[in-house]
Amino acid sequence: MKALLLCICFVTTYLRVAAQQITLTDTTHNYSISYPLYLEDRHASLTFEEIKKQNNKFVRATDKVPDFLGNFSKAIWYRFEVQNNSTHNNWYLEIKEGFMNRLSVYQISENGKAQLLTISGDNNFHLKMIQSSNLIFPITIPKGNKIKIYVRATSKTLIRTSMHISTMQKLYEDSMPIFYGDGFFTAITIALLLYNLFVYFSLREKVYLYYIGYISTSILHINLVAGHLQLFVPWLDWLNTTIILPIVFLFSILFTNSFLQARENAPFFYKMRWLAISFCLATLICYLTGWHGLAILMAAILTFVLFIYWILTAVMAYKNGFAPAIFYIVGFGSLILMSIVFELKMRGWLEENYLTDSSLFIGAAIEAVVLSFALASKFNFYKKEKERLQEQAYQQAIHFSRELINMQEAERKRIASELHDSLGQKLILIKNRILRGFSRGDTVQDKTQTDETLVQNVAEAIQEIRNISYALRPYQLDLLGLSSSINSLIDETCNAAQINYSIRIDNIDAAFDNDAKINIYRIVQECLNNIIKHAGAKNIHISLKLDRQNVKITITDDGVGFDICKPHAGFGLRGIKERLQILKGTMYVNVTSPKGTTFEFLVPTTNEICHEE
Repeated sequence: MKALLLCICFVTTYLRVAAQQITLTDTTHNYSISYPLYLEDRHASLTFEEIKKQNNKFVRATDKVPDFLGNFSKAIWYRFEVQNNSTHNNWYLEIKEGFMNRLSVYQISENGKAQLLTISGDNNFHLKMIQSSNLIFPITIPKGNKIKIYVRATSKTLIRTSMHISTMQKLYEDSMPIFYGDGFFTAITIALLLYNLFVYFSLREKVYLYYIGYISTSILHINLVAGHLQLFVPWLDWLNTTIILPIVFLFSILFTNSFLQARENAPFFYKMRWLAISFCLATLICYLTGWHGLAILMAAILTFVLFIYWILTAVMAYKNGFAPAIFYIVGFGSLILMSIVFELKMRGWLEENYLTDSSLFIGAAIEAVVLSFALASKFNFYKKEKERLQEQAYQQAIHFSRELINMQEAERKRIASELHDSLGQKLILIKNRILRGFSRGDTVQDKTQTDETLVQNVAEAIQEIRNISYALRPYQLDLLGLSSSINSLIDETCNAAQINYSIRIDNIDAAFDNDAKINIYRIVQECLNNIIKHAGAKNIHISLKLDRQNVKITITDDGVGFDICKPHAGFGLRGIKERLQILKGTMYVNVTSPKGTTFEFLVPTTNEICHEE
């Protein structure tokens, strides 16, 4: 048992202190420094001399390319040895995606002499010795010699070092395809950005502005990760991923909700947008106030959460009938897929090649292309929807015109019938009595009686004319006002139908203009006619209550009611709805048990509307 424990201790100690050695033999080969030995300097307080005395504290990384996202260490030291068995003396240490704040490389030759090379991100990345997207340090190793190399890395973002050793020719050969590929995909993305910028100036729709903001910040981010931004725009070397990433996410949230019409198509995720936006702002504030480690952790969490948010919002919108959401799913899905490929490459789980090195650029270009198609598809979708609604409105207008013509014909038929059957008969009777008076020699008493009968018939004819005229246009509206006219209408209608009624009417004469008054009068009149014709009610209660901005009309009866779930083809009810649309009012119908119906109308006062405008 003791022997086993000693063996375990020996192996553990060996793994901790055994130096990692890279043997250089072929100048055409790129030597990767995988699973490096490292030491965490949590407060960035250890000097190089102190580090040399703590070689036994270095441990071997469990990942091929380790990162220190959640460790909150301010500095990481790496240690490895390089044995040169080739015929070439000039080699180069390359650190990919090295968006660190400060990198120091210590070279210790066999005679113990140390050489220091440092690159600082505090506004002097442009002073690096070799102008390249990646960080490159020249190291000189005489043939057959071995040197020790210490690398100290500090960062205000993620500390991750993918290190390689090769010759300048090999570096050039490996970097040129990636360099041109990244430029090609960036050019495609910028071209689409400019195209949509022109579209925005033409249409002035915010969704294009959000697209432009999202794509432009995405271009900045991926070029920052690849090191191109610091190379071509050196005055932006203060910018890093933890600053730009929350801004990218902020525009992505705005674009997502605007493009997918999340308020209608995905209301739950629409409500969550403010939480996501607040998290983006909190991440940015944490970084700007010096909480760099917390900001990095929050940015990583935000990335994972927003990946889910994007896809679920799009799926929900697509399920609710928003067809262009499929383009959104493909576009953001491509970006998510290629981001995963890049992350796996950075962790050393995928081999480094053109596809994995440029995966972010490929994903961004695919996303930009697909989202441009998505915006065009959305435009066509709404164009077709507009055409469909216009056709529907046209058919409704035709139907309404047909119904209006039928109603006019029915009204003309009713007026003609009343003129013929009632007024016409009375006029014929008057005519016959007059003719009979000319042809007969009646006594004075008979003539007096005949004259009285004629006067009565003429009075009845005049009243009939007034009734017909009143049905066409209630004269009380002009003489008495709306409140009194409705009161008179209810009195006459209910008394004629022998229905008990109660009235509570506020003075609403000053609340509406003339056009609104006739519409409200007709709504009350149509409800009373429907109750008399169909409800068989014995009691009616009517109230018109005025507040500052609305008039609430309530009409309640104890009749047989009707099924509100069944469509009602009567023109009366449709006429009420049409008048309410003109008045910008609403209607609520409640059929009570065991019998009775309540109509409630809420009509905004036109004088209030004119005053607000």
